[in-house]
Amino acid sequence: MVLNCALLLFLTFTLFGERVNSTNYGESKFEKCRNTSAISGAQDYSFLYDYLAGTGAHSFNDSLTIGFLGSYGRFQVALGALPLAIGTVNQSPQLLPERELKFLAADIGRRNDDSFAVLGIRMMTEMRDSGAVAFIGPDDSCRAEALVAAAWNLPLISYKCEDPEVSDRKVYYTFARTLPPTSKVSKSVVALLKSFGWTKVVVVCVTRRAWSEQLKEFLTKHNILVTDTYTVNDYIPIFESKLDDIVTATYFRTRVYIFVGEHIALVDFVKCLQKRKLLYTGDYVIVSVDDIIYDPRKRKDITQRTYIDPYLPDRNMSQDVKFGFQSVLKLTPTHVKNPNFEQICERIKKYSVQSPFCVPYHSHIFKTIAMPIQAAHLYDAVMIYARAATEILEKGGDPRNGSAILSRIRNRSYHSVQGYDVFIDENGDAEGNFTVVSLLDDEEANGTIKMSLQPVGYFHYSENDSIDIPIFRYINPKKGIQWVGEGPPKAEPECGFGGELCREDVIDDLDDKLTKIYDLRDWRLHLALSAATGLVVVAGVFAFKHYRYEQKLACILWKIELKDLTMIPSDAGDCCPEKSVVYLGEPGCTPRAHTRVALHRESMVAVKPIYKKTVDITRSIRKELKQIREVRHENLINFVGAVVEPGAIFIVTGYCARGSLQDILKNEDLRLDTMFVSSLVADLLRGMIYLHDSDIVSHGNLRSSNCLVDSRWVLQISDFGLHEFKAGQEEPDHETKELHRKLYRAPELLRSSTSLPRGSQRGDIYSFALVLYEIMTRRNPWEDTLMSSQEIIQSIVQGQKLRPSLSSLKGVSDYVLKCIESCWHEEPDARPDMKLVSVILKPMQAGLRANIFDNMLAIMEKYACNLEGIVQQRTNELVEEKKKTDALLHRMLPKTVADALKRGDPVEAESFDCVTIYFSDIVGFTQLSADSTPLQVVTMLNELYTCCDYIISHYDVYKVETIGDAYMVVSGLPIRNGAKHAGEIASMALHILRRIRKFELPHKPGEGLKIRIGIHSGQCVAGVVGLKMPRYCLFGDTVNTASRMESSGLPLKVHMSEATWTLLQKLGGYQAEERGLVHIKGKGEMKTYWLTGEDPLCRQNRIFESNSHFHHSHYGSLCSLSEDRLTETPDLLRRTNLAEFLGDNKASATGDLLFSRRDLHLRAVRACCYRTNEELIYYSTTGRSHRSAPAIALTDMMTNY
Repeated sequence: MVLNCALLLFLTFTLFGERVNSTNYGESKFEKCRNTSAISGAQDYSFLYDYLAGTGAHSFNDSLTIGFLGSYGRFQVALGALPLAIGTVNQSPQLLPERELKFLAADIGRRNDDSFAVLGIRMMTEMRDSGAVAFIGPDDSCRAEALVAAAWNLPLISYKCEDPEVSDRKVYYTFARTLPPTSKVSKSVVALLKSFGWTKVVVVCVTRRAWSEQLKEFLTKHNILVTDTYTVNDYIPIFESKLDDIVTATYFRTRVYIFVGEHIALVDFVKCLQKRKLLYTGDYVIVSVDDIIYDPRKRKDITQRTYIDPYLPDRNMSQDVKFGFQSVLKLTPTHVKNPNFEQICERIKKYSVQSPFCVPYHSHIFKTIAMPIQAAHLYDAVMIYARAATEILEKGGDPRNGSAILSRIRNRSYHSVQGYDVFIDENGDAEGNFTVVSLLDDEEANGTIKMSLQPVGYFHYSENDSIDIPIFRYINPKKGIQWVGEGPPKAEPECGFGGELCREDVIDDLDDKLTKIYDLRDWRLHLALSAATGLVVVAGVFAFKHYRYEQKLACILWKIELKDLTMIPSDAGDCCPEKSVVYLGEPGCTPRAHTRVALHRESMVAVKPIYKKTVDITRSIRKELKQIREVRHENLINFVGAVVEPGAIFIVTGYCARGSLQDILKNEDLRLDTMFVSSLVADLLRGMIYLHDSDIVSHGNLRSSNCLVDSRWVLQISDFGLHEFKAGQEEPDHETKELHRKLYRAPELLRSSTSLPRGSQRGDIYSFALVLYEIMTRRNPWEDTLMSSQEIIQSIVQGQKLRPSLSSLKGVSDYVLKCIESCWHEEPDARPDMKLVSVILKPMQAGLRANIFDNMLAIMEKYACNLEGIVQQRTNELVEEKKKTDALLHRMLPKTVADALKRGDPVEAESFDCVTIYFSDIVGFTQLSADSTPLQVVTMLNELYTCCDYIISHYDVYKVETIGDAYMVVSGLPIRNGAKHAGEIASMALHILRRIRKFELPHKPGEGLKIRIGIHSGQCVAGVVGLKMPRYCLFGDTVNTASRMESSGLPLKVHMSEATWTLLQKLGGYQAEERGLVHIKGKGEMKTYWLTGEDPLCRQNRIFESNSHFHHSHYGSLCSLSEDRLTETPDLLRRTNLAEFLGDNKASATGDLLFSRRDLHLRAVRACCYRTNEELIYYSTTGRSHRSAPAIALTDMMTNY
């Protein structure tokens, strides 16, 4: 982590070394931003705003400066909370008395990974050099900034960072945040379960997978058994059958459900439980977790689907389902309690349009937009810093001391601007406030069940408690939860879910009856029978154990067929140097191994030949094979099996790619530092301790060549056990190899003629001393001895106390030298055992990680980090450019046509039997253009077509083109939609007409527009025209007739032909007035009609009853997402209440976002689904081809707020 930080700082000063110009600014000197009327989306700032009065001297007597790191492209309207909070601090005599709080602001954008953190660190450096003593922010990921702040010991308080890693106070000890991480709601759930004794639950998750994972972890940690976990991805109401399947599979083994998901899914889940009448008896309960803030103003409708959207029909909502909500406990974020919060939000909006943020102002949006909760978190972040800094300054401390500031923030509560207290835990994380709501009696409620969801409990954190979960408390102890039964349901039935708990009682009753019978018999007979029975049982147990043991010996699971081994030729590693098996060369280069290598079941294994013609599998050999198969340890080689075919006797073990310890020590290219050596010794000790405690007892042949190292740099001991299996082999060059083995053998074993091949544990201690000597010197232990191997062995056998010279161990710690001397002591009993050796060498392992591979990663990351960052940056740039290209192409052509052109398929003109075409133009546009400047005309058209583009995205239509003030839309192509095209165009025309009546000219307040609309249905031909600038055009008499319908119409009326009216009558739900015969140029006399209105419910019923799929349709609660669009937006199903753009306060005051956006960047792809007053719609700036005169996508503009 430190290396990553250092690398990031290096890149910061290398790539962004230039200084930044700044301007002076005081919080009380706000200036209105210029050109705020132009809707231009988010500002793409790439430089640092320095708003400081005076010369910027770093003095704390008069002022303190904080740095703000934000992403101006998201939740822009919330940015005004920063200057508002600073103004509040400066006006408060209790906070920072006689000092002024100022701020520096910088837009660091959004990033998808740590490679984008360079800009944030650069801005922090500039701010620190300009006098900043603390930081607020950043958004999204904040690990890099928090680590830099910790390195500088400066406080950093985030209001919108959800990284779980920064909760580690040992690393990020100057970090705090006012946004509760997702794990905090899990604590409240556990507290609620524990308060009612619910210890067995089933978790059902239909959204927020991170919540469910954290929840399961906390439940398990607090001894709550999770019997089942189910996930329903991308839930929509037609998936109700999936919820029903979950209930079917779980209701007989649980009584408590934890439901993590949206409210509309919760309603369907309650319905599934009520199908089986499970919620009538009070035996079941649902604990629902949702991130939608409970609104007490909607308490009467919260049991219905209309709680989400008042225009969604509440179909199939029976009284059974409403009654079932009495068994629902819903955990929601606590509602704002500050009565002045709305006024504060208005002030935040006012500040957001001023310098330095300059949020584009739009009256329609600012009237209806809901203030993001991030504004409150940002306000609170400034206030808690000011409180902590005030306390530090009163004690004469330094406000730059991050650890001191955080000590005044952690483990304390603060009063949020939302109106309630929030506790910050020991890690600097805000715990958040959650409320439990349930059905209580309410005489004002609608329907026969006079109940509504009301708050009943909250969760209390104590600053002095050491527990990690809060305590559930009732808001009004006299008005608790109204349970369906006599009280809260039990976690499981009295006899268990399968009646298993009651069976024990039956057995106990039977034992009592038998005891009474035996008591009536002669006690001596009873004693004799008992003794005989006991002997029989004991004998039976021993016989059974012996039988099982013999069965295990007879088992041949260890046996491997030779045909199952695929030998790898020994010359497979010719591309690598032969001197080192740990050579880190070119990719694909396989080191030359010192043993045979083969493939067994697609895994590499080592094959050691046993030089015998045959092996008789006796009972003692079977016992050896059983013992070695049962030995499993990370530091012992894994025994795979053995081949015992005539002429082919092999022992098959796991393969260690880096060779033996002897090879590594001889490799001069590999640097062995203290960490490396300590890890190898620790692995060797752990392996030998386990081996000595096992049935194998001892090794007998321990030396450096039998210590292997795998690809993870973990040492594994090999060549132990199977002594009888290997006995009698005729090994090539046996004498030389035996001499080498004897050099590591203990003196008492060399002098004894009756020593066993497995040696002894004290002999292994002696061998360990020589291996340790070899590790510390990286040389053969006997290299300095001017004697041959034969002479060395002969001298030891004759009783000479010959040992390697300790003079070669220069710079080695004294405890290591004493350990080596004690281990090769002449008297075996004087040598320590392996466990004592481990204690003696424990100082060597101080600070060591689990294995050397973890330490090697830290070094390798240092070299790979720069390359990975560059590759990732280039990849992201390529992806962004591809998305821009696709977006441009999709604006020019329909998506299906564009995709065909990209695939190289020919796109031929296509005839459509019946479509409906819409034309409209502005009445008096020529005179209006003459009375306005060109810029005013462009601005007016921009707002008009932005409004129209937004409206048509509600319907299954395709916008062909806009020319000046003319607007042309068609339904029924390029994808046919049956007979619905007339209804789609008619409903769209009425929708546009309603909006136009409320439209005001931007440069002429109070003055509106009038448009003429004409629609006609008939045959049409569509195709792509041109190569350099291809266009998708329509041809046919239907196009001309539709244009004539518009030109012969009247202002603010929808003029339609008899053909269209005939289709609308078949669909039903539309009203019209007959205009009579009208002379149409080129057509003569035609009977036409005025379209006057529609019944929205008819269109909704038509959508619900349709049998089509996700393809250019809008069916009830489904978006019109085709299969390819579903794959483009995997992060679906997040619900957020949004005000409808144009603020229709009567018919459509609010919209509802069903599917979320993948908000990559301001210029990235956006795909959104909105639910308005009539139906769900699909809008995409890249997927649907809506081209207009100069217009900016509404989704871009709404994203900025």
